[in-house]
Amino acid sequence: MKKDDSPDRQRALLYVSEPELARALMAPPFTVTTLDGQSISLDQLQGKVVLIDFWATWCQPCREALPHVKEIAKKFTGQPLIVLSVSVDTDKAKWMDFVAKNEMTWPQYFDHGFTGAVASSFNVHAIPHTFTIDSDGVLQDEHIGDASIEGKLKKLIKRAQDKQVAQKGQ
Repeated sequence: MKKDDSPDRQRALLYVSEPELARALMAPPFTVTTLDGQSISLDQLQGKVVLIDFWATWCQPCREALPHVKEIAKKFTGQPLIVLSVSVDTDKAKWMDFVAKNEMTWPQYFDHGFTGAVASSFNVHAIPHTFTIDSDGVLQDEHIGDASIEGKLKKLIKRAQDKQVAQKGQ
């Protein structure tokens, strides 16, 4: 009964086509408009691995983790992976300046602090905080701190690529 573009409708159709996902820990749906004006919704990213990185300009551990996130965004360019950095800053001008100065070229979203819509839906209260979501929208990993997540990403990307090849062959 929902509109075709409704996230709830899209989730219901996904569960109908793949019933085993109904028992999985699905990532909460979200739609954001990034710094460059791009609209990104989790359900539109189906078929891709999503790494969500919650951070802030004032967070020293986040600044220390930045080279790792930057390396992942660069290393997996052209593969079925989207890195989305979500800032919990409250000063938008300071955030925009930091993103530009540090050449953070992957999708960036300003979430207005820990009470922002995305941070709230993922229940983020500490940063840096990353979530790894597989190509079906299933939450695969959650980590607080600067973690080595590259190995997990490689496995999930390979699975997403294999799934894409299988779908093209049908």
